[in-house]
Amino acid sequence: MYISQYKYWFTLKGYKVQTQSQALEQRLWEVFPKRCLTFWPYMLSDRNGIKEFLERDVPVTVNTEMDGLGKFTTSISWLEAWIKVEWRGQIWCISRDGRMWLFERGRRNDNSAGRLVWKIPDEGNNTEGVTPQAPMSGVFKSPISTEVIASFLDEFRGCRWFEAANEITWERRAGMDLFVLKLSHGTQKFELYLQREKYSGQDVGEIIEELFSRLINEGGNHVIDATYEGKVLLRSL
Repeated sequence: MYISQYKYWFTLKGYKVQTQSQALEQRLWEVFPKRCLTFWPYMLSDRNGIKEFLERDVPVTVNTEMDGLGKFTTSISWLEAWIKVEWRGQIWCISRDGRMWLFERGRRNDNSAGRLVWKIPDEGNNTEGVTPQAPMSGVFKSPISTEVIASFLDEFRGCRWFEAANEITWERRAGMDLFVLKLSHGTQKFELYLQREKYSGQDVGEIIEELFSRLINEGGNHVIDATYEGKVLLRSL
C-alpha cells in the first residue's frame, strides 16, 4: 500500500516536447527512460543522458527544464550548418561550435551552409593537424580547426575573388596553413594558392584582388600562386 501511494505521488505530472520536427520527437520517445514516467525525480539526472545521446545521434541541441513539481519541457532544435566539408569521400556539415555530421542527415540537407565546399585531404596525404580517430557516423567534434577557417573567412570573405570561389582545400604543410581555392568567373577558371604567413605586414587579400580584377578583364584561365615570401606568381591554367 505504501509503495503504491509513493509511486502515484511521484508520477510524472506533465511533459512537453517543443520541436518543429515530428521525426525528432519520435526519436526522443524511442530513447525516453520509462522509469521517469512513474518516478519523476529520475528526470533530474536522466535529462542529461537524453541530451548526450540525442546530440551524439542527430545534429540537434537538446535542453530539458523543470517547469514545476514533476513537470518538464524538452526543447529540441536542429544545429545550424556553418560550412560544408568534403572529407573521406563524403559531404559533411560543421556548426560554428565545431560539431560535425553527414550532410544528408541534417535539416533540409543543411542548405544554410551555402554552395561553397571545403575539402580536407585524407590522412594518407600527410596532412598535419587532422584527427584520424574521428568516427564516420552520428555527430562528433570536428577533426579540423574551426578557428583556422573562421579566421580565413573573417579576413577574405569580403573580397571579390572570394565570392567567385566554389571550392577550398585546406592543408597543413611545414607548420603553415595552405589554402587552395578554385574560382570561376563566367567561363574563366582560376586556381589560387595562398599561405597568409608568407605576407607579414602586407594585405595579401588586396594584392590578389588587384590581380583578379586585371585577369578577368584580360580573359583566359590562370593560376595565382601566393605561397612565396612577399610576392605572387602567375601562370596559365
